[in-house]
Amino acid sequence: MSRWFGVRFRPGAGGPALELPLSELRDRRVALEDLNPALARNLGVSDDPHVVAPRLAAIAAELVNARPPDRVVQAATVRLRDSRVRVDRLADELGFSERQLRRRFDDAVGYGPKTLERILRLGQFLAASGTDIAAAAIDAGYADQAHLTRECRVLTGLAPSEWVSAHRAYWK
Repeated sequence: MSRWFGVRFRPGAGGPALELPLSELRDRRVALEDLNPALARNLGVSDDPHVVAPRLAAIAAELVNARPPDRVVQAATVRLRDSRVRVDRLADELGFSERQLRRRFDDAVGYGPKTLERILRLGQFLAASGTDIAAAAIDAGYADQAHLTRECRVLTGLAPSEWVSAHRAYWK
């Protein structure tokens, strides 16, 4: 049985840190040895989470410090947290075409700005969710609970209540 450990980068940081377009890694599990053999050697061979997690965090921090995140993607990410922001207008405000912004997102994040906006909104729902799912959906920027349910099923494969109970700690 194999153990998998992962690192979650802030939007815009992963591509530059790893020096490759994250769209190449989207929806894949890649062994560190295949991605970067030198990093794998630095990590060592332990499969103890108490040993591996701090090492991974330190290596990720070093990579981000050595190769800073894409500032345009970071600025766009801040704006995309507002569900009223339209991607076409955002690109124009940042001085890019939609296609240019999409390419920067594909490289730095792994997918386009609209997909990130949907993921961020789902995270906002999770952070706000309590017992009233409909109210939390509206607070997060969904048109209604049905909109939330469709988005949640598309992005996670689960109903909102299932996703909340399974992943609340991940977004904290």
